[in-house]
Amino acid sequence: MILRDPVHGLISFGPGTERIVVRLLESREVQRLRRIRALGLAPLVFPGGEHSRFAHAVGAAHVMKRYLARVRTLAHELDERDRIDEDTERVALAAALLHDVGHGPYSHTFEAIVPHALPHENWTSRILLDPDTDVHRTLAEFDASMPNRVERLIHGQSPIAHLARAVSGTFDVDRCDYLMRDSHMTGVRYGLLDLDWLLASLRLYRPVGSTTTVLAVDGEKGLTAVEQFFLARLYMYRQVYLHKALRAAEVLFRAIFRRLTELVPPPNTPPALAATLRGDAVSTSDYLALDDPALDVALAQWADHDDAILRSLAGRLRDRRLLKTVVLRPDASSEQAHSRLMTILREAGMTPSYLVAVDRVEVDAYTDDDALVVLRGSGRVQHLLDASPLLRGLSRESFVHHRAVFPPELRSQVTAALADLT
Repeated sequence: MILRDPVHGLISFGPGTERIVVRLLESREVQRLRRIRALGLAPLVFPGGEHSRFAHAVGAAHVMKRYLARVRTLAHELDERDRIDEDTERVALAAALLHDVGHGPYSHTFEAIVPHALPHENWTSRILLDPDTDVHRTLAEFDASMPNRVERLIHGQSPIAHLARAVSGTFDVDRCDYLMRDSHMTGVRYGLLDLDWLLASLRLYRPVGSTTTVLAVDGEKGLTAVEQFFLARLYMYRQVYLHKALRAAEVLFRAIFRRLTELVPPPNTPPALAATLRGDAVSTSDYLALDDPALDVALAQWADHDDAILRSLAGRLRDRRLLKTVVLRPDASSEQAHSRLMTILREAGMTPSYLVAVDRVEVDAYTDDDALVVLRGSGRVQHLLDASPLLRGLSRESFVHHRAVFPPELRSQVTAALADLT
């Protein structure tokens, strides 16, 4: 199988261990990922950001294939227990492909906003371990234990520590693909990685006296690529994932579901979503019926509903009549800002309070990763923070996104009321 990909170029999966990817691509659960947008509501801000979880899954499997190829070249440096045989290669490729199979509609936006929604990682486990799913049956055809082994590896559990980190860690195949893909598709050029150089400089290292082999990079050529990875992650948060208009759209999305929980039963709502809003149990098959088209149809019906509040909220989101924001100081009181917003809303006769919020998110510029070290030509081993003055500086910094969100028609009142907090 050969696929054209805008990020990686030609992607191929052949016979042998890679055949499991070809088989899994035919499953209903993986095909469903074509109908899940990777960036949720981001296309409202970045018109090109329409790519699917399916494209990302294929990309992550491709990066895993390249990682496994690099590890094979290092086999002579590894203990027997750290080498990856063909059976483990199949598990690793399957885990990379299936790591996001549990995502709901609009991806992370769904689980972050919809009341009682389970994390997608929980649904991934349920889908893999449910004997009635295609992915479970396909994995079990290779080996009866494979569904469990793939599920454990997705959650970072494996006898081979470096493989577990490659699937679920600070520096894994998932992040390597989504940073590049999200950057390319949104047109934001800050998420670019030198993946070729990064893989070429990759090493594996077992500290003296340790039973665990960790990921390492050649310090003479790989440190810059590692620094670029962490900078790309920070810049993508600042430029894309926490974009002010995207966060404002998510406030509207949250308000819609708040209103739905107040309307019993929730109107024109897919059964699995209605059950989720009530806090009821949802079967795997019902959950898998939820995708972006299902939610898009529901949103169109809510925008034409008899309930004036629901109709207004859904109409604003559907027609991209988004809320506006104003930047607050990082140290400003969110409670004080929200109280003033509520006063303005009441004075304007715009109640109840669905249309205002204070959005505060703090992102560490660099999260320390003890499982990645730098190998110098002299044989010296360094922690990342010791090897990189850049990362050492970033480790002391955090980025604070702090904004008041409000209807555009109240801009002058909000600007005046929050002047001392901006």
